[in-house]
Amino acid sequence: MTVVLSVKQKILLSLWLMTFLMLVLAGVLASVWFTQDQAKRLDDFLVTESRSVQELLQTYFNTNGGEGADVDSVSSADFLAFVDAYFKVRLDRPQPYKTTLGIFSTSGVEVKASNTALNLSSVKVPMMARLQMVTVDEFPSYRMAVVSVMHNRRALGTIRLACLTVTLEDAGRSYVVSLVAVLGLIFVSFGLLGSASIHWSLRPIRQMSLSAQDISDSHLDLRLVVPPGKDKIAQMAETLNKLLAKLESDFEFEEALLGHLSHELRTPLTILRARNEIALDKNSDKPSVRSVFEDNLAEIDSIVSLLTTLLNLARMEGKMGLVHRQPCDLAVVLKDLIEEFEPLWEEKELSFQLSLPGGNTSWATCPPVESSGDPSLLRQGFLNILTNAFKYTPRGGRIHLSIDEAGTGDSPQWRLTFQNPGPPIPEESLDLVFKRFYRVEVQDPDHYERTSGLEQRGFGLGLSITKTVVELHNGRIRAYNPGDGAAFEILLPRTPTTPLRGSHRSVRSRTALRQGR
Repeated sequence: MTVVLSVKQKILLSLWLMTFLMLVLAGVLASVWFTQDQAKRLDDFLVTESRSVQELLQTYFNTNGGEGADVDSVSSADFLAFVDAYFKVRLDRPQPYKTTLGIFSTSGVEVKASNTALNLSSVKVPMMARLQMVTVDEFPSYRMAVVSVMHNRRALGTIRLACLTVTLEDAGRSYVVSLVAVLGLIFVSFGLLGSASIHWSLRPIRQMSLSAQDISDSHLDLRLVVPPGKDKIAQMAETLNKLLAKLESDFEFEEALLGHLSHELRTPLTILRARNEIALDKNSDKPSVRSVFEDNLAEIDSIVSLLTTLLNLARMEGKMGLVHRQPCDLAVVLKDLIEEFEPLWEEKELSFQLSLPGGNTSWATCPPVESSGDPSLLRQGFLNILTNAFKYTPRGGRIHLSIDEAGTGDSPQWRLTFQNPGPPIPEESLDLVFKRFYRVEVQDPDHYERTSGLEQRGFGLGLSITKTVVELHNGRIRAYNPGDGAAFEILLPRTPTTPLRGSHRSVRSRTALRQGR
């Protein structure tokens, strides 16, 4: 399965990955430096300490030894007492490392050792005047400094000072544990700080996205939030706002044009209709002529209906004060609408299956479906959906209407689902059915007229009007195919207001339904 990451997720992932890699590199370098530094410190200590013992013994031999003196020749009770006294003083002195100090003769025999922790005599070291550092890998491994004791340019013996290398390993482990803890804390802190910084930096884009969600073809007056500064994000917001302003201007021009055309054409059409009615009365005794004038009147009525629909659509999309919000009961609006058209349902032998809130299946027991809006506009929107269901439901079919709760918290909603058993909507038309003048092609027009009971097809504006009505009420609508027929889902805000138990009837509804608008 392919995982698709958003831009923000990619930035955050890159931040955490780079932080991790940088800290790993820093940890490795710090560990290498610490190991080398600790080894150098140990060597410096061994060298310094062995040099001080060398100077002490050379001073002793210069003071108490003769021309041919060596460690063996002066191994008297006085020398051993001197060494014991030095070992005691050295033991009382604080030491950074636990060591073993040994004094050896020129033949490699141990004369005196500070302790027996390390076997210094097991190492064969050549007699030399300069310092030599030796690492013994036997268990336990240790690091040893060997320096010769000289008198009158003769080697009198050697001094061997050794320390376990486990001290370096213990220090290294402690350092690594502390380093991992510190780097882990830095990783988490820096990662969280960086994530918060990225989240804060992307806030202007998030605000633009939130404001863009409220923009639609009926809310083009809204604009994106322009973040402060003159960066690329602000320039993008300004560019999009200019585009929205141009779109708003074009839509306003289109709506004004529709309104003007509707007003200007209705007057001559009214005059033309009156003339046809007069001519029809004068030729009432001539069937062939009468048929022509009746067809003319039907066409004129169809054009007037189309112009009226276009005018209403232009007014709604122009938000010309048509939305008179008030508490309303959606159940009452739907119940009155369905009951008003009951003769039409009976004519086509259609029935309704209700699924109402609380598991009810009857309007009489349905609780209030409380919302806020313009009942007349909502009625018009529901009318168009029911008209669509009436058109495509076969004779004797059943239309299913369900109302339930959707959304929680600060945005409770009502979900209204209108489902009919007619043909499903083609997948490519599910979004297009809400566009103006778009009509799904009927494969069998004759069968369509027989089953729909309508004399003519609609103009392709009903669902567009419904979408505008729903959006004016801060709702959403979508079309989908549930598997058996077609369905429309409407989401409207749910408010705890007192329902208005009243009827909002329109004398034009029956005519609109019969014309299949």
